[in-house]
Amino acid sequence: MIISIALIASTVQAQTTKSKTIEIQGYAERTVTPDEIYVRITLKEYKSGSKVISMNSLESGVVKAIKKMDIDTDNLTVDNIYGYNWNWKKKKPGEYLATKSFRLKLADVKRVNDLIDKLDPEGLNSINLAEVSHSNIDAIKMELKAQALKNAKKKAAFLLGAIDEQLGSAVEIQEVNYGYQQAAYARSAYRAVESDANYKSNLEFKSIDIKSEFRVVFEIK
Repeated sequence: MIISIALIASTVQAQTTKSKTIEIQGYAERTVTPDEIYVRITLKEYKSGSKVISMNSLESGVVKAIKKMDIDTDNLTVDNIYGYNWNWKKKKPGEYLATKSFRLKLADVKRVNDLIDKLDPEGLNSINLAEVSHSNIDAIKMELKAQALKNAKKKAAFLLGAIDEQLGSAVEIQEVNYGYQQAAYARSAYRAVESDANYKSNLEFKSIDIKSEFRVVFEIK
């Protein structure tokens, strides 16, 4: 019986000494213009009369095009290689036409139109945006994380001050994962402008919104 009383007394004491807390959401955001544009270029072999225009010829055309644009060839990598031969038993020379895609890194989306103009239109199967990013995105994300936590602390201190309470230390921190939003590009920049042969695209990407948010629990002194 004495042991039971001691346990009950210990439980009551633990409950009464439980610290008070306040839970806050801290948020920070920054808008940047992407300076890393990744374009996927897909080439497909084709026949010109009885002659097959090979993938080596098409790939060589892409390399020559980016060199003329003063783009480092290191920015061009193979993305995928694929194709399909529905009946290999009936295959004859020239029947199987390979497809190959490449990934090209550009600093300026305005250069996409110039690139398209320099490629073989018959061998160009498709071209699309694979990814957009910013060269300093990791550093920006870290800065936003710190700012979001500072904002949470500032907000908590303000709210507690309104009720004459003091802010204590953080007892729990949980990040809300936002990543960053992919930017959208004005599609009209990809269309050929027949009315003006001297037209140069000046359309920009929409900016990237980089966000950071934390759930923080602070002690109340």
